Amino acid sequence: MKNIVFIPFINRTSSYTTISGIGKLGRTDGYEYGIDSWKNWCKKHDCELVIMDQLLMPESEMLITWQRWYVLDILEHNNIDYDQVLVVDADSIVHPDCPNFFNLTDRKFSSPLTDGDYEWVCRAINGYSKMFFDKEYCLPSYEFFMTGFVIINKTHKEFLTKVMNWYLENKDAVKQSYDILLTGSDIALMNCLRKEFDIELNILPREYGVMDLHRKNLLYVSKHCWWKDDLTNLYNSGWVYQFNAIPQNELGRTRAYFMQRIYNDLYK
Repeated sequence: MKNIVFIPFINRTSSYTTISGIGKLGRTDGYEYGIDSWKNWCKKHDCELVIMDQLLMPESEMLITWQRWYVLDILEHNNIDYDQVLVVDADSIVHPDCPNFFNLTDRKFSSPLTDGDYEWVCRAINGYSKMFFDKEYCLPSYEFFMTGFVIINKTHKEFLTKVMNWYLENKDAVKQSYDILLTGSDIALMNCLRKEFDIELNILPREYGVMDLHRKNLLYVSKHCWWKDDLTNLYNSGWVYQFNAIPQNELGRTRAYFMQRIYNDLYK
């Protein structure tokens, strides 16, 4: 059995293992560079990269961020055997020297903490705790894990089944909550449900979830930035980079720009 890196990436095919077959990866607003980086990492560490390239149901019923939590069922349905599984966002790039984080899990539910906008995190926890669990806070912000980098194994199938059953029972209210709370889709509820179902969290070091790069002054987006236009500080900050919350900027540097530049810098 191999460890699996599982990336939800819809309406594209690729030269990697996918749910719908083998094909060609087209332009994808930067995601192709993230996928290629994970392909390289998997080859180095004898893991298998699996792309979820089909929706299980229309996103009007369930967003892909929720559908990905059928990951173990998807692997088993497609006769893909597995040991541990990393569920990771496509808008991430892994450094080629990144160590094998599967060795850090102690075979527990494992993820780095969300190290971004703390106001957003606290507002998300508070909003969903009140809306669905009649609590002020289901968990403290220092236990709020990243749903964009989660390692699981077969012992977590029961938990994921409970999560998806809970979603189906509450889906109308969940879908309405997106426009009410404005704090994403699954991340706060997955955190609350982990706490409600008493699943132990193994916290991975933050270098496996370097996020909110703009707010950390790791991206050069303006000629008025006081730091140099290079990526040394980023590479010195961790192993896995998440390209979220990059605002419009005077240099017009988008997520796709940085993902392409960083991939070429690291791998070419």
